[in-house]
Amino acid sequence: MARKNIFELLSEKYNIVKEMNKIAELFAGVKISYGDYFTQRAPQQYSIEQIFEWNCFPKWKQRGPYLSCAEMKADLNIPNSFSNNMDDIIKGLEYYINVLRMVEEKLNFSRNMQFSYPPAYPMLLKNIDILLEHLNYEEQVFAQDEKVILVPKNPAATAVAEITDKEHIAFAILKYNHNSLKGNIAEKKSLLLSIANEYEPLLKNPINGFSDYFDKANCLLNNLNLRHNNLDGRDKREIVCEMPAEELEKWYDELYQLLLFCVLIKDNIKRKKEIDDLVKKIN
Repeated sequence: MARKNIFELLSEKYNIVKEMNKIAELFAGVKISYGDYFTQRAPQQYSIEQIFEWNCFPKWKQRGPYLSCAEMKADLNIPNSFSNNMDDIIKGLEYYINVLRMVEEKLNFSRNMQFSYPPAYPMLLKNIDILLEHLNYEEQVFAQDEKVILVPKNPAATAVAEITDKEHIAFAILKYNHNSLKGNIAEKKSLLLSIANEYEPLLKNPINGFSDYFDKANCLLNNLNLRHNNLDGRDKREIVCEMPAEELEKWYDELYQLLLFCVLIKDNIKRKKEIDDLVKKIN
């Protein structure tokens, strides 16, 4: 077995909650030097949020009735320290990104001679990009409205992650999509098994009218060297033994999408029943 290099080992250590807290600390702790270029006043140090609040916040189109960043964050319930709550993480990132974007756009921050910043500032921006990639989210910019919202790259994965009540399963679902896993069949196999084991009761009891999808999901789980050893022994499958790694990964990816579909079917059937009951009461 080939030895993993140090960069592969480090990539496996990535922890979403830990990284979000690092971003929160950088956002609060990075100090920006601001000096009046024309009066040659000695530079003073301020936080990113202070620079935003004094120079951008009053005229920000998304300010609404709020008078300060603190008031806005209080109503958003953005914590100072983050846990496994995915909603808090996305809200926090969305807030930070909007503040940073306004500072960059309105103050021409990176090229304005009145401001100087430490190396931690570009590291903050980069770390946000890395975390978004791990979360499988991307920015959707509405320049005219002066706002940025975060949207999932794979809506199905995000929808399933949001309805599960187990954080480790939610992270497994989101992690599977990450670009760093391309070619990492062993890790994808591990994640697929975690997801499949969580939803095994559902897979054994297919939804009426959709049994074909559930049957195919179970077939792939039983015959792609996932639930069973299909490379040797009584469960050996020649087609799997002869399958190139790239093709096996492709079928793992297809199975992943199929598992998401099966979970969403159940959730939508439940939702449809609730709607049907309401419609009956209305009529």
